[in-house]
Amino acid sequence: MVRERCEGTPQGKRAVTNTIVNPEVNPETPVKIAGVPAVTVLMSVRDGSSAMLEQAVSSILTQTFADFEFLILDDGSREEATLAALAVVARRDARIRLHREPARGLTKTLNRGLALARGHYVARQDADDWSEPERLARQVDFLDRHPEAAVCGANAWMHQEDGAALWATRLGQRRAEIREALWSGNPFVHGATLFRADAARAIGGYCELFTCSQDYDFFWRLCDAAGGANLGAPLYHYRFRRGAVSARRAGEQARVHRATQSLARARSRGERSDAARALAEADAGDPTHRAREAPLGAGLKQADHRMLAGDYRGAARCYASLLWRHPASFLAWGKLIRWFVFLTAPMARPWCFRGRLFR
Repeated sequence: MVRERCEGTPQGKRAVTNTIVNPEVNPETPVKIAGVPAVTVLMSVRDGSSAMLEQAVSSILTQTFADFEFLILDDGSREEATLAALAVVARRDARIRLHREPARGLTKTLNRGLALARGHYVARQDADDWSEPERLARQVDFLDRHPEAAVCGANAWMHQEDGAALWATRLGQRRAEIREALWSGNPFVHGATLFRADAARAIGGYCELFTCSQDYDFFWRLCDAAGGANLGAPLYHYRFRRGAVSARRAGEQARVHRATQSLARARSRGERSDAARALAEADAGDPTHRAREAPLGAGLKQADHRMLAGDYRGAARCYASLLWRHPASFLAWGKLIRWFVFLTAPMARPWCFRGRLFR
């Protein structure tokens, strides 16, 4: 039985600060202590492309901001190529801390990382994406100057699986814009964020009942507790991969999104957060409608992701299969038309997905 952990410090550990407070300086700005890094870069790895892993690691090691530790958690990888690549990576730089962990899943692995992190700030980095060289410097500078904010994200370039650029996101930057955007979706790119370690621990880390889209709830709770912002510059590169979203996973992501919004409504009413109850409410409703519409929506999201990854044939097969089963769906027909425009008119691609991340 999985025990919910949405409140308190991850794994029951007491939050430890590495900061000395000087009353003459900003109390939220860390004073440097010898041997303690300002930032922990947190990355989880489970199998996957060694070339993508190398690109992700190199993008962190070449940051203009050098005061960081690079905490890499191997979440139970089994592929020999990944294990060998991680062994090589661990020897590249003294700032790298490689931890071999049992397969827990991303949510629990991230909480394990929060417990191990020594930095005042935690920067997320995904193993199949990469960061711009000045990313950490600009985000650390922002949080140092804005003690009212707990998390700083950034816009990102979207890429197909082979690295071909699609477009840059246009995320809300100010606190008010982000709070408004939260009600319609996640206003942060998870791998592009830097947040205060103590603030993350104070809200209980990531909710372990959410096996995917855990960052949506996590960042909403951080913003409720303090606040957040996004830098306007695209400082991160997000890669769509064709196998990253199955129809089953897309359905679970939609379920977690509904539960996250239910939890936010409960907090706004002053009620205690209950993730198990929120998930149950997300499953409620007209069972006939849910049985008919949920598979269609999940399948369409899977097809969208394949298209964005550059797998046009795979996307077309998904759309066609869904239309065969749902010939009266205007949404499915509209997405098939969008696939045609996306394929034949590259200049129109950003407008096909304007305002959506499809993560």
